[in-house]
Amino acid sequence: MTSIQTKARTRRVGPWAWQVAAALVLTACNTSSLLDVNTPDQITPTAAASPAGAAAIRAAAIGNFANFFAGDPSGGSPVGMNMYSGIFADEIISSRGGTEHLDQRAQNDNLFPSTSWNVVGTASTQIIRAIKALNTYVAAGASRNTQVGELYAKQAFLFAITAEIFCNGVPMANADDANPVTETLSNIDLYNRAIAQFDSALAVLSTTAAGDLPYRYMARVGKARALVDLNNYPQAVAVLGAGGDGTGSAAVPSSFVFNAEYGTVSIVNTMYDWMVATPNFGAADKEGGNGLDFLSSGDPRVKAAKTTVAGQDGTRIFTSLMYPLPTSPVPLATGTEARLIEAEALLAAGDATGWLNGLNALRAAFTGLPVLAPLTDPSTKDARVNLMFRERAFWLYMTAHRAGDLRRLSRQYGRAAETIWPTGAYFKGGVYGADVALKPSQAEQNNGAWKACTDRNP
Repeated sequence: MTSIQTKARTRRVGPWAWQVAAALVLTACNTSSLLDVNTPDQITPTAAASPAGAAAIRAAAIGNFANFFAGDPSGGSPVGMNMYSGIFADEIISSRGGTEHLDQRAQNDNLFPSTSWNVVGTASTQIIRAIKALNTYVAAGASRNTQVGELYAKQAFLFAITAEIFCNGVPMANADDANPVTETLSNIDLYNRAIAQFDSALAVLSTTAAGDLPYRYMARVGKARALVDLNNYPQAVAVLGAGGDGTGSAAVPSSFVFNAEYGTVSIVNTMYDWMVATPNFGAADKEGGNGLDFLSSGDPRVKAAKTTVAGQDGTRIFTSLMYPLPTSPVPLATGTEARLIEAEALLAAGDATGWLNGLNALRAAFTGLPVLAPLTDPSTKDARVNLMFRERAFWLYMTAHRAGDLRRLSRQYGRAAETIWPTGAYFKGGVYGADVALKPSQAEQNNGAWKACTDRNP
């Protein structure tokens, strides 16, 4: 298992908030221990112009990405994209008054969690600045290449995950203080930028150093994910398989896991914070009729309490136990996802036997209890697609995939939204809305370069 520690202060105090005092960060800082000392929260751009300053900015960028993905409520946003996706889709339900709009697919960007878009821009900006600082102030060599390669890959994930959750036409800034530019990018633009950034990561990371191999696997899985979002299965499979990382390279192993990590004194896993420490949200089951039976299925890949508790607003909820501690890591890229992508590609190519064998190989390798029984072929095209996405939903449960998968079911498989998203009567009253993509927060409209989504299609 690969785990990348992300220790940084989380107080949001301005554009340089994550760039902690450079003099107190060792220039030999590695990926498993970024900031182990109590430091001031800001440094000036002048103080950042050094190897130690670049190390501090890098640590800040990694922390900002952790907040973006599954972040800390004190890190500039109430929830990260993992939770945002789960509430909007059918993994998580609201038990906190005022959050129903997101759960109900009727987004009101004046209501909590109204600032979740903030972590997108903050993380993207700090990653750009960190790459520039490393390339400017740190001597060329293997260590710098590893650090820059990791940041390229994480920015690529940011682009891909943002495209999966948000509308077409979102604002992205270039983080150039001398010549600031904000572009309005479609989902396709973001997927293509993600692929380009994954390629940049692979270009700078070593092909021979063992320490860079996890980053290369991570970038390959992420690139394949973006290619699938673009409906390009052949290239996605090629990236994941033997030779997909150059002549003689091995396939991404099924056992591979790359985690974003969290801590008790730095960045707390927001899924723990909102769903275990405080019952603001609960695990969903058959939400809105179309939602999957995550709990009632008894599937061991889904971990939740067996009895209900009262949420903040009195709603009875099952506590999710997927992330039971503030330090619980969250998978960002896995070999399991690689195998799921390969199986879906086989299904798309009409190889039902290979597809089913691929899914059953994953189930046979599962080490939890109860044992996952082999699947049988449901025989029809639509039923096979249903089973494919059901397996993805359970294997990738609460890892910021579900909203993107529901959108793909419409975009690539022609499924009507009302047949796949929670719909009909909402359990707290009223009805579900029609949103299938989220929009940036209202505050973004203060940006003269952006006013609204181009569209909110799947």
